[in-house]
Amino acid sequence: MKKHHLKVLVPGIFAATALALAVGAGAQTPPPAASTPPTAKSTHMAPMTGHHKVSAATAKREAEMKAECQAMKAKRQEMQDKFKAMDATLDKLVADMNAAKDSKEPDALEKPMAAVINELVVQRKASRAMRMEMQSEMMEHMTRHMAMHGAKGAMECPMMKKGNAPAPKAEEKQSKM
Repeated sequence: MKKHHLKVLVPGIFAATALALAVGAGAQTPPPAASTPPTAKSTHMAPMTGHHKVSAATAKREAEMKAECQAMKAKRQEMQDKFKAMDATLDKLVADMNAAKDSKEPDALEKPMAAVINELVVQRKASRAMRMEMQSEMMEHMTRHMAMHGAKGAMECPMMKKGNAPAPKAEEKQSKM
């Protein structure tokens, strides 16, 4: 039994002695020579030279980002206005086509129907081009938000706030089963 106590006690004594010597040696080491004389001022009162520069730079980036957000919102509104104008043009052509149904002429529907089809093709191509351009710009914009504010930065964009997204149309609300 005595040997078992010695196996535990001896390493513990060596560890305690080594720790005491290490702490004692550190306490006897002289402090490094200071290159500047100590000042009477507190370190809390020391001026923060770079602090204001960082704040000014951040404020400038924030202002630039806000202006970019406003420009994106204006561009989105412009695109929506173009879509409304396209819809109005198409509505007029469809009304002309529907009015031609009552005509007694044999080919009365041909021209209005061709006009509607041609307008649909033109509008589809224009719509796709506008959306593709807007998507790439929006992705770049959101990437800049994330670079400035991390993963949640994109959600801070005014374009992502509630009330800015267009409401879904009635036919989009219905389930597509």
